[in-house]
This record gives sequence, C-alpha cells and structure tokens, in this order.
Amino acid sequence: MIIYVLFFGLMGILLFTSNTGSIIDPATLSNKEIFSILWKGFSENLGLSLFLILGFFLFVMFVQSFFTAGAIGMAKKASETGDAGIFDMLVSSSKNTFRLFLSLLLITLLLLVGIIFIVPGAFAVGNMNTLIENPEASVNGIAALGIGVILWTVYIIILNLVLSLSSYALVIDELRPLEALSESFRFFTSNKLDVFLIWIITIGLALINGYVSEYVDMGNILFTAIISLVPIVILQPLTAVLWTRLYLTRKGRKLYDPSYLLSDPDNF
Repeated sequence: MIIYVLFFGLMGILLFTSNTGSIIDPATLSNKEIFSILWKGFSENLGLSLFLILGFFLFVMFVQSFFTAGAIGMAKKASETGDAGIFDMLVSSSKNTFRLFLSLLLITLLLLVGIIFIVPGAFAVGNMNTLIENPEASVNGIAALGIGVILWTVYIIILNLVLSLSSYALVIDELRPLEALSESFRFFTSNKLDVFLIWIITIGLALINGYVSEYVDMGNILFTAIISLVPIVILQPLTAVLWTRLYLTRKGRKLYDPSYLLSDPDNF
C-alpha cells in the first residue's frame, strides 16, 4: 500500500505539474480538464511515464514474490509441524523470491499472449475514418473484437486455473520457474476437481467480500476498516493454507495431526 501511494503521488506530480513548475490542484478542474491534463502530461513525458509504470510493475511483482514465498513457506511449516513463525517466512523468502519472481513474470507473459485474440477485431474496426466511410465493416469488426475479448477472458481463466499451483510447487519443492509451471500443469491434470473446487472457493470468498464492501456504511469508520482488512488478514492467509495443504496432501506428504496438541499441550 505504501508503494502504491508513493507511485501515484509521483505520477500525480508528473502529470499535474504545469510548465511553470507549479502544482495544479485537481479539485479546481472539471473532469474534461483533468483528462486533458492527464493525457497531455502522459504524452509529453511518454518515455518517463512508461519507464515508471514498467519499473513500478516489476518492483511490485518482486515485493509480492517476497511475501508470497514467505506465506507459502509458513503454511508448509505449519502444515508439517503445527507451528510457524516470522523466521520461517524470512528463510522461505530468501530462498525462493527471485525464482518466484521469474515464475510470475513468465505467467504474465503467457497471459499477454492472449492479446492475439483481439488483434483481428482491432484491425477490422480500424480508425474513426474507417467507421465513417464503411460503418457496416466496422460493425462486423466490433463483433469480432467482442468475440476476441471473450476468448481472451476464457484463456486467462483457464491459464490461471491450470497454473494456480505453480507458486506452491516452486516454493514447497524448490523448483525452477519452468519446472514449477510444468509441475502445476501435471498436478492439475491429476487433481482437476480438487483444484477447481478450491479455486471456486477462493474466488467466491473474494466476490462475497467485494459484494459486502459495496453495501457497507461508509460513515462507519470502524466497520469500513474491518471490511478492508478481511482480504489481508483472513482471505489471503486462508487461501495460502488451502492451496498448500492440497498440494502436500496430494503429494503424499505427512501432515501435522492436531490431536498431538490435544494429547500433550505442554510440549507444543
């Protein structure tokens, strides 16, 4: 969250700074003027803007890899021994962050490959002159573009489902990025129903939380804060534990039995 605030603050300074060097207050502008300033600021600083966006994207992905690797490492340790701590997170992060970063980068590139589905429709639509001169062809192009978007969406869903265990395979078995993607595909083909059910559960919980947050009383600061913390404090840890235990169980790993704690709590 701190990274996002810093980035958007930097972009705001870049886009809302006038030629005189003074900062323009967006509150004093209309929506049309704001969009005009945004586009002008972006176009005049195209190289710097693209560099900042790409750098921000890669940095956020690296930070995400650090904490994801740590969370999976903690979930693995807790599932196998019944306990885990911050030290386990740091150990797992130090060993797996860079490989997980490369793995996420590969998955992102694979997702972007799906852009080929919308290329024919985009060319068929053409520019505004084409729309005026040949509206019938442009309508057909818009239909093709819509079908392409649908196909790209289906491709993204399938790819996310098939590769949903790649991060867990990489951290738990300490695999290389390509090996993790391959192992995730093999795991999915052998456990389609289990993977699909947990994927549906995690997506469903996120949708329910989003639905509740839309109807939350924004005047109640405490309730708003609680709803905002649910994904961070509950949903993300729960998701990490569910996927980790599924992977360990289907791989035949021995998991910690909670009855050990109940039988001898002093040794926990």
